[in-house]
Amino acid sequence: MITTNKPIEISEDDIFVNDCLDRKEVVEDLSCLISSSTQPFVFSVNADWGSGKTTFVKLWKTHLEKEHGVKSVYFSAWEDDFTSDPLIAILGELDAYIKKNNGDLEGELKNVKKTVGKILGNTMPAIFKGVAKKVIGNDAVDQIVTDFIESSATVLIDNYQTEKTALEEFKRSITEILQKINKGSPFVIFIDELDRCRPLYAIECLERIKHIFGIKHLVFVLSIDKKNLAESIKSQYGNIDTDNYLRRFIDLEFDLKNPSVDEFCDVLERKFQLNNIIEEKISNTGGAKYYYLPTIKTLVIELNLSLRQVEQIFTKLQIVFKTTKYGVPYGHFLVLALFETFKTYDNDLYFGLINGKEEAENKIKELIEAINNDDLKYFKILIIIIIGSMKLDDTSLYKFIKTQLEPPSIEDNYNSIFFYGALEELFINIYSMSKRFRNPASNQIIKTAIKQIAFTDKFNLD
Repeated sequence: MITTNKPIEISEDDIFVNDCLDRKEVVEDLSCLISSSTQPFVFSVNADWGSGKTTFVKLWKTHLEKEHGVKSVYFSAWEDDFTSDPLIAILGELDAYIKKNNGDLEGELKNVKKTVGKILGNTMPAIFKGVAKKVIGNDAVDQIVTDFIESSATVLIDNYQTEKTALEEFKRSITEILQKINKGSPFVIFIDELDRCRPLYAIECLERIKHIFGIKHLVFVLSIDKKNLAESIKSQYGNIDTDNYLRRFIDLEFDLKNPSVDEFCDVLERKFQLNNIIEEKISNTGGAKYYYLPTIKTLVIELNLSLRQVEQIFTKLQIVFKTTKYGVPYGHFLVLALFETFKTYDNDLYFGLINGKEEAENKIKELIEAINNDDLKYFKILIIIIIGSMKLDDTSLYKFIKTQLEPPSIEDNYNSIFFYGALEELFINIYSMSKRFRNPASNQIIKTAIKQIAFTDKFNLD
């Protein structure tokens, strides 16, 4: 079965037992900050795609409830943006919480619901201008707005006091409900993946939070990729200063540190269980099943790939490893890891390589040779050998590898010894396979890997 991006299990007995990214200290510090809040407050957690924001806020939510007695709800704005208005989604989550935990308050919440229609009533959303100007131009929009105002002025004036009273009643009722739920402590609403919503929905959500939910003891925590959210805002308002725009709605921003590539690769390996797959299918494991992971780690660091690109590599490797036949040599998985990483780094470079373009081969060799780290000398040799195997027959490749098999010295560090082991294992693979197959063993590994990678291209992972 293909492993999907499932959330981690959070045990109330040991909240951080599955915390692979060491978020405990940050969660504890932020919990102390939020648990003492009494004023309306909007807090954002900003981090890149794939950095573990969802896991982080769920750990934080559980910690707040267990260690500080702070009640909260969580929902994904991206999953709920099918609703016509974010206000409906937010109240829906609050409604579900009360039905589950405070059934005696359902009657009071029912009264709150009655005021919502008045709040959502006869107004023209501010975001209408941003959309319409893109479609019909500034002058036309200004005229439409003028006509709208003139024709609706009487109605708006008549309804103004009604809507103002409804909003005051709404806030008062929500305040009373929250006091009964949390008895003076803050109530936290975690909104995840706001940056992935429809742009209009994301903007409306910010508007609703600031202007309707400015209520004492109510805290909003927004989990966002700020760069993506900025693009959503620009898609509606043009090239505005998004930092200043967001400051209107967010009281305090926190930049969540991205995990290191090393940590992230380890998390993905466990998530996709790649070592287990290899162990099932490889012909002779020894320590060979572990060589592909340091190869990926080293390459993605040197090629400066993003966390999103790294996750795409592992997702594709999961697919291709699962479709690999049983009894293959270790070298097959190493080639797959290498080629998939190069393909993610530069698609054109990869296709140039597999199509025998000398320019592409030279470019990759330049990239590898540019790695300024003596501890990775065997890693560099390993990559050059795999690239060279696309043109050399087994006899020539066998001789070339043999010339490179000068054992590491006592002074060499772990990386040197490790990649020397990988090089030696590849040497044994090619030697043994040459006796089993009429075609060159190295070419067979390469061709099979290319074919499998082409298969993964059929999947849309963006």
